[in-house]
Amino acid sequence: MVIGRVLITQREPAKPYEFWCWLKNDSSIQVGIGTILIAEGDGEKALVLVEDMQSTSSAPDHLLEFYGSGYGDPNITPPTHPAPIRLAKLRVLYREPSNASPPTGRWQVRFAQAADVELLAQRIPDQYRILVGFLPVGNNQADPASWLPVFAHAQFLLGPEGAHVNITGATGLATKSSYALFLSYAVLAWAQKVGEKAAVVLFNVKRRDFLSLHQLPQDWTQAEQWCQQWAQSIGEPALADRVKAMWDQAMKQGVDPIALQFPVKYFTYQGDPDMPFMLSPQIYSYGFNDLQRGDFEAALFTAAYHPTDPQVILLNAYLDAKLGQETSFQTMEQDLDRRNLIQVRGTNEVQVRGVDGSWMSNVPPALGRRVRGFLSRASHVVEKNKQNGQPFKFSVLQANGLHVIQLYRLTEEEKRLVVNAVIRELSQGLEQPDRHINRVLVIADELNKYAPSGAMSPMKEQIIDIVARGRDLQLTLIGAQQFASQVDDQLYGNSETKVVGYSDISEVTNPIYKYLGDLREQVPNLKKGQLILKHPTYPSPLIIWFPTPLHEMKP
Repeated sequence: MVIGRVLITQREPAKPYEFWCWLKNDSSIQVGIGTILIAEGDGEKALVLVEDMQSTSSAPDHLLEFYGSGYGDPNITPPTHPAPIRLAKLRVLYREPSNASPPTGRWQVRFAQAADVELLAQRIPDQYRILVGFLPVGNNQADPASWLPVFAHAQFLLGPEGAHVNITGATGLATKSSYALFLSYAVLAWAQKVGEKAAVVLFNVKRRDFLSLHQLPQDWTQAEQWCQQWAQSIGEPALADRVKAMWDQAMKQGVDPIALQFPVKYFTYQGDPDMPFMLSPQIYSYGFNDLQRGDFEAALFTAAYHPTDPQVILLNAYLDAKLGQETSFQTMEQDLDRRNLIQVRGTNEVQVRGVDGSWMSNVPPALGRRVRGFLSRASHVVEKNKQNGQPFKFSVLQANGLHVIQLYRLTEEEKRLVVNAVIRELSQGLEQPDRHINRVLVIADELNKYAPSGAMSPMKEQIIDIVARGRDLQLTLIGAQQFASQVDDQLYGNSETKVVGYSDISEVTNPIYKYLGDLREQVPNLKKGQLILKHPTYPSPLIIWFPTPLHEMKP
């Protein structure tokens, strides 16, 4: 059914990838921002996204409307009703045949169908298709056929052509963690299909977001029961049909967590009160000899406390001399204590026992205070008196498995140490020629704490370096945060795929969201389960949907 035609006027000129259309004045035609349409004519067809909408009429201005209502009396019904004209701004997603010139005729506009939307995936070979969400077509959201799959290109999502994903949105409203988990399932399902040995590592930073991943329904009959009870409990019974329909379509694309039964491993620190909610958790800890230079710098120094050059030189000299020896954090603390320093006769310099070189007398105590302060705030994860602890190792990764590392309730120093050490371990593991896992996906929320915009810090430098090399190592970072404007520009720019959920308008007015175009105005209106996706395969952002993870609906 033709519902409108393309406009070519002085006020609405057509561009190659952006033009306007008018829509038939019919209340049964449900078109909104994000709707996928087809514009076709002159032997061409364009798959387009509704990016903006306006309603206008023949009335030249507000005066006619005001005086036509009894000189501004709202209780008077005007004798005539202006014919409303609905206008839609269309952004081209795909054009057949490929053409970089604007439309020159009044092309017909109609709703897209499944075969039309399949054009989106044509440029992605089947072996590279990873499910990232769904586009709604039609008004029956309970029908699985009304949810058309949207795919990402594996080489742009995971590397080597591009890599990394960044998810932005308000905490609790944008469902960042839920989407990251859905994406993890999709990547593991793809890896299993194409014979890749992939693993997912998830940092649990808030409450119990990822602590119940092993609690899935026994089958899809029970899953539907969970879904209905969950929808009732949150006061949106109609939501159950939508979620079930999307999961049904996901299963058809091979993303079936119940059938695939991805194994889940949990890693936590000694004394974690959430341990009873995990399935057979493994305890992790770090001793002096479990760490490397970058881990020490990330734990001891921040952008707020940037060390002096002599402190950095002393730390490096100390680690060169002591790493791999019979040294513990307690030994390091004692070696840097003022009372144990060796005075260089006739100077204001001192030496540290077992370390080459000498330093001004105030340098070792200053570094010692940093070490002492760190140890006082890192008792959950640091073995102070032992050379070694039980660090997270690359060897524990299980193919097609989910690995949850608990960070909730740890101090900021502890989080920095663990995140840096784990990512470094994964990076080094992927560099080994005989590795048993050849692809790792890392999910890290609160990315702004580890790589904030502004001043540089040791941890930030290492994350930027690892992310820059990640596309070659096949180490992919899914970073999430409440405000993308608070994340380092280089790290955000290196994320080829960007996802935006519900956010305040004050955030999305930041210039870094310019790529959203007019869709930026829709960000404050996004619903749970609804996101804007920007992926290199598609010339324009898409408004997509995804289903609620199964474990979140457990009664």
